[in-house]
Amino acid sequence: MSPAQTITSPYMGCVSWDPSDELVFPAGLPGFEQERRMLPVEIPAHRPLVYLQSLDRADICFLTLPVFTIDPSFSLHLSDDERQVLQLGKHVGDEAAPAIGVDVLCLAMLVPCGKTVEANLNAPVVINLHNFRAIQSVASGVSARVLRLSDAGSWVIVC
Repeated sequence: MSPAQTITSPYMGCVSWDPSDELVFPAGLPGFEQERRMLPVEIPAHRPLVYLQSLDRADICFLTLPVFTIDPSFSLHLSDDERQVLQLGKHVGDEAAPAIGVDVLCLAMLVPCGKTVEANLNAPVVINLHNFRAIQSVASGVSARVLRLSDAGSWVIVC
């Protein structure tokens, strides 16, 4: 068993973590290609928020929500290349998406927008729950599906 490590985040203070909890982003994240090691952090009082804290740069932390909290009808579509990077395996003739919550966790990154936040559901962070490999799956050739959190607390489609 690996000894616990710590990182001091300007957003969450001192965070202890076990190396077995580390997420590996083989290609980094779009715009943050050098960020290949992240720690998912859940703070019970902030649930269902999930913080993705960089393990290499304490000043980088992304705020996310599980996609189903934004859109319960969300459907995941991964390319063969994305399946390969995640090491999901694909059976011949099996085009079914991996099961969210069983095989993968899908998180929507939250982006500040005025006094609220937006989430692009065409670019979820997808984490293989069996090996902790992760990607940001950026859909191409589809119309943008951006939602904004309204003052009433509901998610509304922006475009």
